[in-house]
Amino acid sequence: MSQRAFYVTTPIYYVSGNPHIGHAYTTVAADVMARTARCTREGAHFLTGTDEHGQKIADNARAAGLEPQAFVDSLIPRWKSLLDAYEITNDDFIRTTDARHERAVQRAFEILRERGDIYPGKYEGWYCTNDETFWPASKLIDGRCPNPECRREVKWLSEDDWFFRLSAYNERLLAHFKTHPQWVRPQRVYNEMLAILESGLEDISITRATLSWGIPVPGGQGVIYVWFDALLNYITAIGWESPDAAQRELFERLWPADVHLIGKEIARFHTIIWPAVLWGLGLDEPASVIANGWLTFNDEKMSKSKGNVVDPFEIAQRFTPDAIRYFLLREAPFGQDFNFSEDAVVRRYQADLGNDLGNLLNRTLTMVEKYCSGRVPAVAGADALPVEGLAERVAASVPACHFREALEEIWHLVTALNKLIDDAKPWELKKRGETAALDACMYRLCEGLRWLALLLHPFMPAKSEEMWRQLGLARTPAQPWREALRWGLTAPGTQVRKGQTLFPRMLTEADLA
Repeated sequence: MSQRAFYVTTPIYYVSGNPHIGHAYTTVAADVMARTARCTREGAHFLTGTDEHGQKIADNARAAGLEPQAFVDSLIPRWKSLLDAYEITNDDFIRTTDARHERAVQRAFEILRERGDIYPGKYEGWYCTNDETFWPASKLIDGRCPNPECRREVKWLSEDDWFFRLSAYNERLLAHFKTHPQWVRPQRVYNEMLAILESGLEDISITRATLSWGIPVPGGQGVIYVWFDALLNYITAIGWESPDAAQRELFERLWPADVHLIGKEIARFHTIIWPAVLWGLGLDEPASVIANGWLTFNDEKMSKSKGNVVDPFEIAQRFTPDAIRYFLLREAPFGQDFNFSEDAVVRRYQADLGNDLGNLLNRTLTMVEKYCSGRVPAVAGADALPVEGLAERVAASVPACHFREALEEIWHLVTALNKLIDDAKPWELKKRGETAALDACMYRLCEGLRWLALLLHPFMPAKSEEMWRQLGLARTPAQPWREALRWGLTAPGTQVRKGQTLFPRMLTEADLA
């Protein structure tokens, strides 16, 4: 077992509006990674948070009649409630308005300036407020932002700023990409970033002289550019350059991060600019950067402007948070775009969760009550189901973001347990008086369900806890797998406690017709 905690991060989310299902998607993925790490290695450190500076925030605050700090403060409870709604177990929540963050960002600026990686210059160019991005004239489309999700008007800016020597890191970045082909995933994102590097990098502005809402430039005018400020959260949150010794020790234990989970639209910042900044600070790059795909609606990316955004709170309330957690990670490989629809959620809910898993638990406990007086029978060496290597395969799949594969591995056990019932026909064993065979069948079913509760806990924490309770087991399914995932640990005589159906049937429009 590894002696180092697993450090996983989400992007920090820009608080210009309400969270949507895409934010839940990335955060749930990180939570599953953290929960799995707590069961398979020396713990985890899971960071998420909010990005609160920039022109767009300042404009929205002005429109709301609030100061920017009051405006972002009013939004934070809604973002934190998303974590509660989806049972997210983050260890920290960083805000870019936190004093700890501001202090460390200014220190990073000073170090880079002292080392000559930052220099003063004049920036002139077209600026998109919505994307907080400068664009060269050659990239504009009909005089508008080239981002297909934006296409808003841009404005001409001319100001004295500070620049980061990104071009100086071009060759080192190219070498890193070519010697670490799995560092950025999925492959298409890696290819896109490699093409940018091969075309050559230019130095980039990292301050805004004409903006007041942001972290002040040390000893200068204006504020540090929002994206530069935001990237540093991954180290400021764990104590880099902290005045507190315990925080500095935390940084030494956790950095470099094991994985940054990001949206593919911010891959350039995380895979090109961020490692260059880290190298300028004398730090290592994160071990991996993995970009999730977009959730689409009718094959279009969800966006507020199109009115096709799925409310993560409403959908979780309707189907349960665990069902949505399962759907998000089972429906498509992580990194691939996929269409989010209620019909698809219903299909997964009814088939996988209701029929396969929920019905398995219900049938098993009903038979234990009927045939064994509600207690797990004692048996002499009940043969194990096909579980050899299962825990190891799941434990290897999750850190690589192969969530779908991990769930498919677990579902092989679900299928095997249902097949055991169909093949053994316990009701016929009872009729024939084959008590030993019946008891062995009941034990194998209960023990297999114990395994399922343990393996599914990172994915569906509430439902796995309910399975655990109904199986009459002590403690919790959040246990170290090395000790808990050994066949035969269900104690004979355990009193099962059959409860409500794990996944009650959802009525569809067809049912109501």
